[in-house]
Amino acid sequence: MERRWFKGMLGVVGFFVFNFGISWGQQVIKLKFSSSFMPGEPPNVYANHTLDLVEQKTSGRVKIERFMAGALGGPYEQLGLVRSGAVDIVSLHVDQFPQDLPLFQVTNTEVLLPHDVGLKMVTAIVHEKPETKKIFEEEQKRNNIKILHLYCNGPTGITLKFDGKTLADLKGKKINAIAPFHRKVWEELGVIPVNVSIPELYESLSRGVIDGIFMATAANVPLKWYEVAKSHLVLGQHTIFSTPLAFNLDKWNKLPEEVKKAFLEASYETAQWSTKQIEKVLEDTYKKFEERGAKVRRLSDEEVKKFFTVLFKYSTEDWLKRCKDAGKEKEAQVVLKYWEEVRWGKKAL
Repeated sequence: MERRWFKGMLGVVGFFVFNFGISWGQQVIKLKFSSSFMPGEPPNVYANHTLDLVEQKTSGRVKIERFMAGALGGPYEQLGLVRSGAVDIVSLHVDQFPQDLPLFQVTNTEVLLPHDVGLKMVTAIVHEKPETKKIFEEEQKRNNIKILHLYCNGPTGITLKFDGKTLADLKGKKINAIAPFHRKVWEELGVIPVNVSIPELYESLSRGVIDGIFMATAANVPLKWYEVAKSHLVLGQHTIFSTPLAFNLDKWNKLPEEVKKAFLEASYETAQWSTKQIEKVLEDTYKKFEERGAKVRRLSDEEVKKFFTVLFKYSTEDWLKRCKDAGKEKEAQVVLKYWEEVRWGKKAL
């Protein structure tokens, strides 16, 4: 009797395992995430949104331990952390690694398109169009990483300690240079470039070491630059797609296909969500300026074109040189053929 009962129970268990996917041998997949961004900055907001979606899509099978605000390393250490497998996922500040990711540097430049349209075009170049997808995949493989979808980080703008209205008002003023090529941009526009690290920007603007901050508009509130500003210049309609999640490639290759699918879906759904979220962030940011009595001013179309003509000239020159030095000049020319059209908003791919 007991033997028949035991066999019956085995049959019931087998039925549920076969029909409903219940498996007592299935373990929770635990992953470790690192970011150097502060919790309220858009890259971390997007990262959390993606990771939350993954945990939901996998019904708790995937659990992600999250370390933010540089808890495991600063911005220059994130690629090394994920490449080595010290962590499984990072929020990747692409422009911090020009030597390791020379081709990907182009994604960290402005695109003069509405956010949703820009996302589709950039996604096509990086993840879909066979000719360029292969090029970007090879660069990821060399770094032992898998880069997911890029997020919409919104426009760059110029936060000023004085009431600036036009590009002419910037002449003779001191503004930070984010990348080396920005020095050439500012010099051509009659601005004095100054090297200031991101953590020092607030104090530098407050004390008059610099007259303006050229950086992501969305960073103004989390990093409190708006508190010491008199005006903010909006550089037309544009955005940057960057700060994707990057996976350790060895770890990625070992994940079950359904978990990979969950990550890819979640990252693209978040990328789409980011194009809407950044609009709210910008609205709130401009409101903060106005509440402090600072003017939010928009450059004319003519001045926007002038600014980006100069910026793109030097950013492209710098990017092509980096790719040439890395032995990737041919690949860069293939990418540039498409990127040049997209960033000026000329056509869809």
